[in-house]
Amino acid sequence: MNSMVVTGKSWDKLILNSDVPVLVEFYASWCGPCRMVHRVIDEIAMDYTGRLKCFVLNADDDLEIAEDYEIKAVPVVLLFKNGEKRESVIGTMPKEFYVAAIERVLST
Repeated sequence: MNSMVVTGKSWDKLILNSDVPVLVEFYASWCGPCRMVHRVIDEIAMDYTGRLKCFVLNADDDLEIAEDYEIKAVPVVLLFKNGEKRESVIGTMPKEFYVAAIERVLST
């Protein structure tokens, strides 16, 4: 897996204080569609090495973070730049949707 794990404890350090844009996939262990999204995010992590960091967060284990960002269901992918949420992709989408959102974030 090319995505790194982030938790509530490491959130500020890894996500909000990151010097490069960050993608976070919120998932749950019981969520089938999340596994498909995992695979897409792993590919993206390789495609964007050095330009984007990819993380996964277990929404069941870190309810507080999920609630802070109003995650009602998984999978949800959020994109952050300079500590701010810039884009979100909700549900299971084709890779192009994630890439389009990433490109919007990288170009601003």
